[in-house]
Amino acid sequence: MAIRQHLTTGLSGLISLMFLLTGVLAGLVPVTFRIDHDWLSPLIIILGAGIYLGGVGLAFRWFHRLSKHQHRYLSLGLWALLLAIQLWVAVNWISAPRADLYFVHQQAVSLLEGSAHWNRYFYTYSNNVSFTILLSGLLKVGRWLGFSSGVWLNLVQFAWLDCGLVTVWYVLTKKNPARGHLFLGIILGTVPLYAYALNTYNDTYVLPMGLFAVVLVRGLLRATNWRQTVPRALGLGIILTSTYLLKANFIVLIIATILILWLLPNATTHPFLTRSWVTLLLLALLAGGTIGNRTAQQAAGFQSNPDQALPATSWIAMSWNPAYYGQYNCHDVGRIMAQPTAAAKQAQAKTNFKDYLHQLGPSGIIHHLYRKAKLFLATGTFDSFQISPAYDRAPNWYRQHRNTIDWLLANWCQMNYLALLIVNCGWGIQQIRRRKFSTGYLLGGLFIIGMACFHVIFWESEERYALPLLPLLIAGTAAGYRQPLNLLRWSQRSRWLPLGLAIGFTAALGIGAWQNYGLVTRSRSHPVSVVSQNEGRYYQNHKVWLQQNQRLTQPFTAPLPFNHVLINNGESFTGNVTLRTASGKLAWQSRGKPLSLTQTLPRPLPAGHYTLTLTATRYDPQKIVTAPANYPLLAQPLTTHPHQYLRFFIDQRSVSPILTPSKLWLIIGTLWLGGLIIIDRFYWYRRHI
Repeated sequence: MAIRQHLTTGLSGLISLMFLLTGVLAGLVPVTFRIDHDWLSPLIIILGAGIYLGGVGLAFRWFHRLSKHQHRYLSLGLWALLLAIQLWVAVNWISAPRADLYFVHQQAVSLLEGSAHWNRYFYTYSNNVSFTILLSGLLKVGRWLGFSSGVWLNLVQFAWLDCGLVTVWYVLTKKNPARGHLFLGIILGTVPLYAYALNTYNDTYVLPMGLFAVVLVRGLLRATNWRQTVPRALGLGIILTSTYLLKANFIVLIIATILILWLLPNATTHPFLTRSWVTLLLLALLAGGTIGNRTAQQAAGFQSNPDQALPATSWIAMSWNPAYYGQYNCHDVGRIMAQPTAAAKQAQAKTNFKDYLHQLGPSGIIHHLYRKAKLFLATGTFDSFQISPAYDRAPNWYRQHRNTIDWLLANWCQMNYLALLIVNCGWGIQQIRRRKFSTGYLLGGLFIIGMACFHVIFWESEERYALPLLPLLIAGTAAGYRQPLNLLRWSQRSRWLPLGLAIGFTAALGIGAWQNYGLVTRSRSHPVSVVSQNEGRYYQNHKVWLQQNQRLTQPFTAPLPFNHVLINNGESFTGNVTLRTASGKLAWQSRGKPLSLTQTLPRPLPAGHYTLTLTATRYDPQKIVTAPANYPLLAQPLTTHPHQYLRFFIDQRSVSPILTPSKLWLIIGTLWLGGLIIIDRFYWYRRHI
C-alpha cells in the first residue's frame, strides 16, 4: 500500500512538472514558423492569462452564491447559448476537404456509390481506411435524411463533441453545480473545439474519447458489484478499441488506462480479481475489434499491400530530420516511396534515421527534442487555423478580415491555454500536499505524458496531435480550480496592496505595449484568400497536357474583389491567360510570352462570376496541374474535363502592418481595464472571506 501511495504521489508530481514545463513553452516560446505567427509578446500573453484566471475566479465565486433554482436556469442558459453558437457555426462555415481529407472524402463518396476500387493513396496511408468507411456510412445517413453533406457532417461532429462534454458536465454538476457552470463557460470560449468540429477527419472523432475514458474509469473504480462493473468495463473497452482503430496513437490511452486500473484501489470485494478480468476484457475487445476492422475493410474492397505502404520506421526517421521540427515532410516520404518493395523501404528508412542521428550528434539530439516538444506542446491553437485553408461556405466579413480575426483568436487561444496549464499544475500540487488524488487527473495526466513521449521521442510531431489534451485540460480546470484563500488572507496585512498591484500591472502593460509596437510599424504582405483549389499536386501530381492552341477553362465565383492569380505554383507558361466575366466580357489578359503563372492584376476586379482560360501557343505540350474528383471541389469543373478542377489560387494582396495603432491600443486598453476590474474585485473579495 505504501509503495502504491509513493507511486501515485510521484506520478502526480511528474504530471504537475509536465504542465509547468509546457506552460513555460506556451508563455515564452510559441511556434512562429507555422500559420500562427507574429504573436503578442510573452509579457502580454502572460498578463492576458492572468486576467483570464482572474475572470475565472470571479465567475466561480459568483456561481457559488446562486440558489438551486438559479443553478438550473443558468445551466439551461449556458447549454442553449453553446448549442446556438454551434448551430450558427455549423450552418455558416463549411470547410473544403483538402490534402488527406480530399482523398478520404472522395473515396467515401465512391464507396457510397457502390465502388470497391480504392485509390492508391490508401495503400500508402492505410491508417485512413477505417475512418473512410465510417465517413461513407455517415454520408449515406445524411443523404437518406436529405441534408447537404457539409452541414450534415458539421452537425454530426458538433453532436459527437457534445456527447463528451455533457458526460463530463454531468459528473461535475452532480458534485458541485458551480464547477459544471465553469466547465461550460470555458468551453464557450475555446476556439479550437469549433474549428475542429468543422474538420471532417479522425482528429475530430477521437476528440471526446479521453473524456469518456476518464468518466468510465472513475466509475469503474467506484463500482462495488458486478452489475456496476461489467457495463462500465464493456463501455470502456468499446471506447478504447474504437479510438485505437480510428487513430493508432491512442494506444497510449489504452496503456494509461490499464496502468491506472492497477495503480489505484477499486471498491470491489476482490480488487485483484477485478483488475485481472477487466484488463483481459479490454485486451480481448481490442483484439476482436482489430480482427473485425480488418474484415470490414476487406468487405469494402480494401486489401493492404506492404510494398506500397509507408513502414513505421519511415515515420520515426522522418521525425528526426534536422531540417524540420519533426513534422511530416514530402522530401523524406518521396525518397522512401521511390523504393519498390517493403524491404527496400525499411532499409531506406533505417539509413535515413542513422544519417539524421549522425548529423545531429549528442547536443543536436537534445536540441531536436526541444524543437519537437515546442511544436507539439507550445501552441494553444492546436493548428486550428491551418486545418481548413479553404471554405466552401463562409461569411464574406470573415473572408475579408480573416487574417486579423485569426490573429486575434490565435492570441486569445494562447492566453486561454496558458491559464489552463497553470490551474492544472496548481491542482496537482494541491493533491500532493493533501495526499488525496483524483482519478481523472492521474489518468488524463498520464495520457498527456504518454502522448508527449510518443510524438516527441518516437513519432511525427504536429500541433494537431496534441488536440485530445485540450478537453482534458478544460475538465481539469473546472474540477481542480481553487480560490487562493491563503493569498487573500495574507493580503489583508497591507491596505495598499491593490494600489500597488494596479501600478505594477499598468507599468507591465505599458512595457508590453512598447514591445508590441512593431505590429503597427512593420509592413507585411497579407493575402486574403478569395478562391483556393489546392488539390492535384499532393501525392498524385495529376496533370493535363495542353497541345499548341489548346485551351483549358475554369469557371469560378469570386465572393470578394481580387488582384492576384496563381496557377501551377507560378511556373513558366508559353501562351495567354485571360479572365472573362460571366457575360463573356474580357476583364484581364496576360502580356508577354513566355509568362509566369503568378500574375498581379493592374487593378482589382470586383466580386462576381468569372472564367479563367489558359491558351497554349508553344509547339511542345505543356503540363497544367488539375485535380480529378467525384464531388465538387468548386461550383463548376473545367469546361472540357467535367470531373477535373484546375489547381489555382485567387487572392486579394496588400502590404500593411498587422494592426493599426488604434487596434493595438484597443487591445491594450481592454486588457488594462479588465486587469483593473479584477484587482478591484480582488480587494473587495478579500474583505468578504
